[in-house]
Amino acid sequence: MFLLAFALSLSAYQSEWVKVAPVGGGFSIMMPGKAEEKVDPSDQFTFHLFTVTTDKTIYLAGWGDYAASIKLDPEAELVANRDNFLKGVNATLVDSKKITLEGRAGLEFTGESSQASFKSRVYLFGNRVHQIAVAVMKGQEDTDNVNRFFTSLSFASNQEHPKP
Repeated sequence: MFLLAFALSLSAYQSEWVKVAPVGGGFSIMMPGKAEEKVDPSDQFTFHLFTVTTDKTIYLAGWGDYAASIKLDPEAELVANRDNFLKGVNATLVDSKKITLEGRAGLEFTGESSQASFKSRVYLFGNRVHQIAVAVMKGQEDTDNVNRFFTSLSFASNQEHPKP
């Protein structure tokens, strides 16, 4: 009986995850609930942000397009994105490393503030930036869900076989 109750609660929990695959976004990702979308347009850069907040963690996924006239230095842009993100959440850098996913160069970094610990990955492809991030509130632990979120990111070329 315990296993049945556990299996039912697990399936109910898993059904709360929602695939986010915005039209034109070029990616898909699983988030633990229905995401809210915000768009921040400007002449030089337009950013689309999707957020889900749980009792322990804030999940963020988004993409932005720079104007075609802007020429980016990919490595410098990844570092600038990291530094601007951490500054925006009043956090200090803990760790940073270069990564790639599906042939796209990226940067993974972690940071800490007085309120939360942060983990983010940012990728640049041409004049488009993709970023995913989590903020886990101080005193909380959400490792399994954070790992599920990060491993579920897939770019458009692979959306026909999304990751779990």
